[in-house]
Amino acid sequence: MKDENLDLLQNMEACVVESWRACPEMNDHAVLRAYEAAFQHYRAESRGRPAKPAMLTGPEASLFTALLAICEFRLGRTGAQVAGGEMLPPVPLERILDCLRELSKSVARHTKLGGTRGYLNFIAQFLP
Repeated sequence: MKDENLDLLQNMEACVVESWRACPEMNDHAVLRAYEAAFQHYRAESRGRPAKPAMLTGPEASLFTALLAICEFRLGRTGAQVAGGEMLPPVPLERILDCLRELSKSVARHTKLGGTRGYLNFIAQFLP
């Protein structure tokens, strides 16, 4: 992944870790479904189509909502784009899609290596 995407990836993964801490029964499969639903949501938008409702429940639905919130913020659509006193420039929709695609691949890779919470345990070690 490009260095320019690291902050965006970290924002999304921080959202996942926060959701996992609030709902400890969450597993990698729930994260993957939320990432995929967010990807489908923004892919539809990039194609000028309305997004289909995400068919998610429980932790997946909560995580999906949180992911959309951080993506909308980073797209510059909600709230002031301020971080540490500096204005954050909005990111293009294509970067959001690239990051969601990369994160889905990361879930698959770490689940294969570390089991049903391999991805969650991996990212949690890098986030407070």
